Amino acid sequence: MPAKILIPVDESETAQHTIDAIIANKDLMPREILLLHVVDVHKIRHLVPDIQKSMIHEAAEKSGRRILERLALPFKDAGFKPELQLVLGNPGETIMTIVNEQDMQLVIIGRHPGGGGVRDIMFGSVANYVIRAVKCPILLF
Repeated sequence: MPAKILIPVDESETAQHTIDAIIANKDLMPREILLLHVVDVHKIRHLVPDIQKSMIHEAAEKSGRRILERLALPFKDAGFKPELQLVLGNPGETIMTIVNEQDMQLVIIGRHPGGGGVRDIMFGSVANYVIRAVKCPILLF
């Protein structure tokens, strides 16, 4: 049975660094992975009238799908077989739910440089949230 590995991705430099590190170490990784992109539409819920929310969600989903497919290309080129999953929601909570409900065996996630300490307490960090919330090991880049 192949390992169940979740790799959350976005358009940040941190995610790109993580993608590069995974590909550089591809001989140590299983080929079947789950790439997850979470579009955080909750940030706009108070800024957009209810009548426009479905339009915003549709546009966000379309854009998120393009991002996810683009980020999957280097994995495919390196011989990985990525399964793609796109979710509209809160990134930390979504990652936690998927990891715990789908019995993932490993999460590989990047952490923005300069994080930790007071910054994470005041502003949060997806990686920090995931570290505390999931039931499986985490490889942090």
